[in-house]
Amino acid sequence: MSVSHFIRQRHAAVLAACFASAGCYGYVAPPPGSSLTGRETQLQLTDSGAVVLASTIGPAASAILGRVVSDTGSAYVMSLSSVRQRSGDETTWRGEHVEVPRALVLSADTRRFSIPRTAVFSSLVSVGLLAARQAFHGPGTGGGGGGIGRSGQPH
Repeated sequence: MSVSHFIRQRHAAVLAACFASAGCYGYVAPPPGSSLTGRETQLQLTDSGAVVLASTIGPAASAILGRVVSDTGSAYVMSLSSVRQRSGDETTWRGEHVEVPRALVLSADTRRFSIPRTAVFSSLVSVGLLAARQAFHGPGTGGGGGGIGRSGQPH
C-alpha cells in the first residue's frame, strides 16, 4: 500500500469520525410516563411561566434547556445550560439549579439523536466535498503527460 493511499484512508477515517461525533440532534416528546430525571430536556414555558420566572432566568424567556435533576411531580428542578428568549437569543448558564413548577411548562421535550437529520447533513457535506474535489483536481486520473525522453522507444 502506498503512502499516499494510507494518508487518504486516514483522512477519510478522521472525516467519518467527525461526522459521527457531530450528529444532528432534536428535541422530541418523551414516551408517556417516562421519567425525565437525568435527561437533557427542553422546557417550553407558558407566557405566565416566562413572567413568573423572569426574576430568576431573565425577561422574555420562551424555553429553558438543561438536565433534569429531579421531578417532584409538581415541579422540575433543572441544571440549566441555556435560556432561549423570544427574540431567539440564547443565554448560556453553567449548571445553576432552577425549580420550575409544572404549571408554568407548556411542553417538556428530551434531546434525541436524529438519524434522518444526520443522514441528510452528511449527504450534503459529502456532495459538497466531492464537488470541491472535482473542481480542484478535475476528472483526470493523474496518468497524463508523455514526459521527457524517448517516446515510443522500448526501455
